[in-house]
Amino acid sequence: MEYFHGSIKKGLSELKPIASPFSNLKEPLVYLTTSRQLALHYIWDMERIGVKMPMLDIRKDGTLVFQEMFSGALEYFYKGVSGYIYRCIGDYERNSATGVHSCATSSTAVPVTDFEYIEDVYESIISYGDKGTFIYEKYEDLPQWRIDVIRGHVIRFIKRFDLLNDMTHPSCRFIQEKFPQYWKEAQVLNDYKLL
Repeated sequence: MEYFHGSIKKGLSELKPIASPFSNLKEPLVYLTTSRQLALHYIWDMERIGVKMPMLDIRKDGTLVFQEMFSGALEYFYKGVSGYIYRCIGDYERNSATGVHSCATSSTAVPVTDFEYIEDVYESIISYGDKGTFIYEKYEDLPQWRIDVIRGHVIRFIKRFDLLNDMTHPSCRFIQEKFPQYWKEAQVLNDYKLL
């Protein structure tokens, strides 16, 4: 079967298992998807951003819905970012524990069959809108209840990674820059031992 893996890393001949601090699975794994479109969203510049937060809802029909958590998020994460879609052929087991129905994982290295260079990930993602398989939900258009959900998600993220006490965490700067009001709220909750 054909699988895809998105990365900013060039020249990979195999994909090696890693333990990602942003995954709900803690063991080292290679993450693959049957969706080339989804693989685009994982071409991610961690050094620039410090966090991995694709903000996607994947519908049962395969349509990807990008849900902005702040204004201009899609461009912020992907505009001008280049990378690679690695294609792998093999019998890899789908892993429902990832929460993504098109995802398979491997605990051993996965050989790369070939790859495709993506010059601008943002433009490639947007192109799927013309095909009807991508929906872009902008922050400004979200109802209040969705903004409340985002608030809860960000505050839980601050707590989960103990960001108030670990200013060296790679996500600190990002959270403070993009969610200053939630950062202040988390500080108050923490001061009153409510976080």
